[in-house]
Amino acid sequence: MPTRGIHDRDGELFCFVEGTRLYNLDGERIGELVGHTVVDMDGKRRWVVEGDALLDLRGNVIGYLGQPVREDR
Repeated sequence: MPTRGIHDRDGELFCFVEGTRLYNLDGERIGELVGHTVVDMDGKRRWVVEGDALLDLRGNVIGYLGQPVREDR
């Protein structure tokens, strides 16, 4: 399954998405991508995805999704 890193505006990787699931850098699941909305583990809206841009709920760009990377296992 392809994995995409999520980077802040400075280019620092802070989490990643695999399929529709989001994980922190320790590999702990922190949320899910539902359509164009990222929800946390409690089902609360956290972010919005527009194309490759990650937006806060006010529409401010806070980061970007990287190119898909496929790990051969």
